[in-house]
Amino acid sequence: MHERETLSGPVVRAATDDDVEVLRRLAVDNGLFAPDEMGEFDHILAGYLDGSLQDHCWIVLADANRRVVGAAYYAPEPFGDRAWNLYFLAAAADQHRSGTGSALIGHLEAELRSRGEQAARLLIVETSSLDGYEQARRFYRKHGFDEEARVREFYGPGDHKVVFWKSLVVAASPRRGDYPAR
Repeated sequence: MHERETLSGPVVRAATDDDVEVLRRLAVDNGLFAPDEMGEFDHILAGYLDGSLQDHCWIVLADANRRVVGAAYYAPEPFGDRAWNLYFLAAAADQHRSGTGSALIGHLEAELRSRGEQAARLLIVETSSLDGYEQARRFYRKHGFDEEARVREFYGPGDHKVVFWKSLVVAASPRRGDYPAR
């Protein structure tokens, strides 16, 4: 009789080459990319895996059976001062509203905060204004992100880019409307 491996609960870990197909499937199944738009996705993922995209981070959440059920991709914002962008957050269809996204957000925020204020001050995320993305917008608000801007018609007619931000600094950060007038 073989000893069975004791599996613990879900674990967040760095994405590996073995995760590529499931990451691609998460992107398409969640409507984040159409199958014919996967070229840029593949390029970014390959750059992370080969190390050519320095400081870019892909993480996955694997369940107790080691099945990848969610993923996130975040990277430094190239023209921002210690700003990071959450470019991708997705869960398997059977994991929506199960805490997968919350676990990934919690992990990446803790990881960025552990780098200190000298490396990570704020996190931004962008999504669509279309009705189909209302759940995503509620999710970010629930996790302490403030809507900062809307860029009209960005993704297409009637489809605005909605930008959220969140401070990664431990001290309380100013909320919208708290900034001095210029």
